[in-house]
Amino acid sequence: MKKAILLLLMSTSILLSCSKDDDDTPAVKTKAEMIAQTWEIQTGAIGLGAIPPTTGYTKGTPGYLVDMSKFRLQFKNDGTFVQTSLDGTSTTGTWALSENDTKLTLTTAQIPTPDSWRIDNLTEKNLDISRDIAGDSTAPGDLYWKNLIDNFGVPGFTSANGVKIVVKTIPVQ
Repeated sequence: MKKAILLLLMSTSILLSCSKDDDDTPAVKTKAEMIAQTWEIQTGAIGLGAIPPTTGYTKGTPGYLVDMSKFRLQFKNDGTFVQTSLDGTSTTGTWALSENDTKLTLTTAQIPTPDSWRIDNLTEKNLDISRDIAGDSTAPGDLYWKNLIDNFGVPGFTSANGVKIVVKTIPVQ
């Protein structure tokens, strides 16, 4: 009888310790789950033609031509997002991942055709995206960005020879 009770206690102890180990394993988040939060720009860089991207904004550093401190991208689990622009106004749209979660596509009323970005790095603490735009591109998403660059009012800024935009974001704290 003592052996049976001892065997029962040992079996219970082993079963309980095994189930506890299983409960402690954190679930691995998908790329969509990692994106679904609010992001702010850490750095923004632009390259024109053959010129490599040059940082045009760094969070917390004064003196850049463009203040991007109000810009936010709030991605929601339902595939919608809210973009807070440089002036603090908001726009809504939809977002989707494609190409094995390496491409982020945004659609808004401003750019009704897909505006696609390459995901260079994605963790729970970083969302780094970029896009290359050919100088002769007529894609609506590209035209939006080319027009913005060409009309920014900085002498020598032109998208005629192509553009590379690099944006590194971090979660809003």
